[in-house]
Amino acid sequence: MKNYWSNLGLSAGLFGLFLVSTNLVAQTEMRWDTHGIGFTVPSDFKVSTNNKEVYTAENEHLILSISPIQDEEISKENLEDAVLAMATAMEYESLDEADEININDFTGYYIKGTRDDMYAVVMALMDKKSSTNLLVVIAYDNDRFEEAVAIAKSFFAYD
Repeated sequence: MKNYWSNLGLSAGLFGLFLVSTNLVAQTEMRWDTHGIGFTVPSDFKVSTNNKEVYTAENEHLILSISPIQDEEISKENLEDAVLAMATAMEYESLDEADEININDFTGYYIKGTRDDMYAVVMALMDKKSSTNLLVVIAYDNDRFEEAVAIAKSFFAYD
């Protein structure tokens, strides 16, 4: 394989960069204007719900659902417990790999879970500059975890 790429004048590293840049081109930015947040998703995502209570977009392998959290009791100090309670209420059976996150304008907590052979990342995000708090669920096919993480890492707030 190495000789094949060398014959074309491409090194393995350059070919890898080509693959990464091709993958980046296949992304698109979406915005939920009601709550002033944006995120990046694969370009084949379609919005299925967009109102003040829920924003849902999906493709064949991933589903992104966002809802505002209307609970003044949730704070950075109890975010872990809140996310665990939300994931349990959604009846996710296997809950693991939980941790704090800081994404652009948000601080939060996430947990991975499974239910009926469906995989998901459940996150609670708190805007560092406003009162926007969000529950984010990204459900994905077993082999699409990296795509789910890329979506999760892309959240940002705007005015």
